[in-house]
Amino acid sequence: MLKSLIKKFRGLLALLAISAGAIAAATLGASEPMAWRFAHPEAQILAGVDFRKLSETPDGQQIRSQFVAALGAPVLDQAERLLLSSVVESTGKRSDVLILSGSFSLTQLRKLAMAEGARMVPYRGLEIAAPAGAVASDPHLAWITGPGGGTTVLIGTRPAIQAAAERSKAQVESLSSVNPLFKRARDLASEHPVWVSCETVPQGFGPKSLDRFVEDGDGTDAGQLEGFDLGLRLGKSTDLNLWVWTSSEATADAVLKLLQEAAASKDRFVLSPWLGELQGSIEEGTLVLGAGLVPGSVAGRVGPLLAAFALPVDVRAVAPLSGPNPTQELAVRAKVAASVPATGLPPVPTFALPTAPPPPPKKLFIRIEGMDDGVRDIPYAAKP
Repeated sequence: MLKSLIKKFRGLLALLAISAGAIAAATLGASEPMAWRFAHPEAQILAGVDFRKLSETPDGQQIRSQFVAALGAPVLDQAERLLLSSVVESTGKRSDVLILSGSFSLTQLRKLAMAEGARMVPYRGLEIAAPAGAVASDPHLAWITGPGGGTTVLIGTRPAIQAAAERSKAQVESLSSVNPLFKRARDLASEHPVWVSCETVPQGFGPKSLDRFVEDGDGTDAGQLEGFDLGLRLGKSTDLNLWVWTSSEATADAVLKLLQEAAASKDRFVLSPWLGELQGSIEEGTLVLGAGLVPGSVAGRVGPLLAAFALPVDVRAVAPLSGPNPTQELAVRAKVAASVPATGLPPVPTFALPTAPPPPPKKLFIRIEGMDDGVRDIPYAAKP
């Protein structure tokens, strides 16, 4: 079972177990989640998943199955929430830590590690289970039990996990006051079971023209990109919302024009399938875009977006929805206030979900008995 998890999550080669009470919990503002104490205060990407809310809808269950396929059921079955903290270090290398909150069984995790022949290595009071051949730069799995009894699981390289554990000791009043990503993350998490907040747009997510804009500005005095957020809403309103934060309305307008031009381009990128559906507005220096989603298609469409931010999803794993398929036409609708129409973007399409084909007509026969050659069935072609 552990070997399957190791293969699926970027060659995971070691387990790090931190016993209860080894690390003191940090002091955070009452309005900020305790999982934040493990996040990097200078994080450039924050992303969150509420697995409890995902379990409430069929589309959410499909998305959850993508995380299960990537991380493995033993971990995800007991996970309630996930937080990704990512920062580019001074060396230029990206350091990611996945923070899973839930009611995990330390005994089960420890037995699982020992059953795989893990080598126990102590480190400053931490219990490390490392398979033969593991190095510090390989992803590790760690778990910590807090004072209240809740257990947190950490996934990342050994230095990244150890740094996260040290951060959890710090006395922090408010991460939102230090890094605007945390404030935006708190707002996103209140309405979206899946969300991403980052300083900029990853390369390959949008058109190449946007990549150049992110790196060097747009060559004018329009301004700069200051952030990018994504939120997925499920339930009565199922839609994807995007926010492009810029330094001025002119910058937001320039980004909008780049997306409009890319909609007619043959270049392919992560956001390509969405450009024909996104509608929205420019609100001061923020470009706000949204697209409605057809039930049953959400996981397959959103998976590549999440993978672009290094969230652990297997985009090939989408469990089929149960129950009857809807046959009515469902219109894709934007769910944002349009103060400035996104003119130039193709019109929002209407998807007609295919209906099940009608059953073949039943063949009718006239049966004649008592003949010398036995019973004879003669096809009856007329309608009944």
